[in-house]
Amino acid sequence: MSIGEVDISSAASRPGRVRHAYRLGLVVAAGSVVISLILMPFAFMSLYSAFEHPAGDHGFDVMTPALLHGEWTKLNVSAISIDEVSGEVVLRVSGFHNCPSGCRGVQRVQLFSVHSDPSGALGPPPSATISIPADSSEIEQQVTLPITGNLSRYPFDSYRLLLGATFANVSASGVATPITPSHARDQLAFSVSNAIPRISLGAPRILSAHEYDSTGATYDAVVSLDFSRPLYLRIMTVLLTLLIVLAAAYGVLFRPFTQIVPTVGALVLGVWGVRSLLVGSYPPDSTGVDLVLEGSILLLLLTVAVRAVAFMAPRAHLRTVRHSSREDSASGRVDEDEEPEIPGDL
Repeated sequence: MSIGEVDISSAASRPGRVRHAYRLGLVVAAGSVVISLILMPFAFMSLYSAFEHPAGDHGFDVMTPALLHGEWTKLNVSAISIDEVSGEVVLRVSGFHNCPSGCRGVQRVQLFSVHSDPSGALGPPPSATISIPADSSEIEQQVTLPITGNLSRYPFDSYRLLLGATFANVSASGVATPITPSHARDQLAFSVSNAIPRISLGAPRILSAHEYDSTGATYDAVVSLDFSRPLYLRIMTVLLTLLIVLAAAYGVLFRPFTQIVPTVGALVLGVWGVRSLLVGSYPPDSTGVDLVLEGSILLLLLTVAVRAVAFMAPRAHLRTVRHSSREDSASGRVDEDEEPEIPGDL
């Protein structure tokens, strides 16, 4: 078979490959549009709900006395920030202590991050203490507790805080006496809420406190706080990642090669630039979105390299040079600095 015949058959098969590539591209693009149209209404409803009911608007009661009388205390524990990298949550403890006729001593509230200590560790889990003064006054204090979660699953990451609370009376000599359950039910109101932007708090689950008692900690209340990303953020992140990767892939696969080379830098920066829109100020390589974008950039650059080989190979005239070298060696002629003519891009 001659070289001309091979070229003709190769050229004849090229339209078939191009049609299959465009058909595959059509299916992927149409599927992306359908998925986007299905998910966008849910995203907008979730976004509207977030505007109508911003973080911090709703609190959940953990301990609710039927009637507060005499000396009583109201406390609200509000989550105000989460450090996903270090695994910590900052809580703002606010409230009011009512002491109409002079109180005998100071009360103490201790908050625990239950089950955050290593397995088999001795002693109570990490905790923070809030002192309630022996007079009628407002209470305002910030505490930091460990939280469990995995940032690499962003935007499908979730975090849990098993919040344990103990209440005690502290005498002038500093001796703490636990408040009896009946006294706590009558004179303590305890609620939780969330004030973290772009984080949702599900309805807290009030657990049986004594099932979680450990060395050095006997809880009066234990509540499970589950934090996750709102639905609109999950949908937007998935759709933006999908569409930016498809747009970059279209530019690499279907544009003429000579147009790709000058713009490949902007293409890579465009794909990576969407990261700041999706994950904000999180450190690089800390989320699943980072891994998807980095993998996409690697595949796009590899595709550019493959297309570069396919573009250069037929224009290098390797077969012509090889045959010419054989003829020259047979005749004893050697041509130096001979360069083949490179045709323009087709």
